[in-house]
Amino acid sequence: MRVTIVKPNNKESNFPVGSLLLFILGLLLAFNSEGVISGLFIFLGVLILIYGIYKFFRYYQMRNQLHVEDSGLMMSGIMSITIGLLTIILASFLTNAISIITGIWLIFSGISKLGTLNIYKDTHSKYFIVQFIVAILFVLLGLYSIFADNAILMILGIILLVYSLGDMINYFLHLKK
Repeated sequence: MRVTIVKPNNKESNFPVGSLLLFILGLLLAFNSEGVISGLFIFLGVLILIYGIYKFFRYYQMRNQLHVEDSGLMMSGIMSITIGLLTIILASFLTNAISIITGIWLIFSGISKLGTLNIYKDTHSKYFIVQFIVAILFVLLGLYSIFADNAILMILGIILLVYSLGDMINYFLHLKK
């Protein structure tokens, strides 16, 4: 038995499909983050709703065919249908709630960092200055996240765009060599 190792030609490398998908996700997050998150909540709500409908019909199937009353199955179906409908109806509210909760968390993290910096206040070290700047940035980013729609997701979208563009540019530069 003979094993042959074939090395691919560098110019025949595959296009970075992952980078293209990250680019598309970055575009969506950077320019329509609220729509993406609302869409995710609607999708999740539809999945929960379908699960609830399945459980509800499964209850009636068991009752009619096997003459077994399983109230837990019926309650599971009703609760899933209710939660699914609420998730679909309140998708934009949940999107705003995530933005506000993230903002409050960032503000508290920044204030906590500022509180712990009192220990290093007298040392005048570089550590104090860097941590002070980071703490202030956390507070400002938290405020921005509360008052601007999904600022964190927009920033993540921009980071994904830059990363994927760099990866695709590297690919095309590599092809020219």
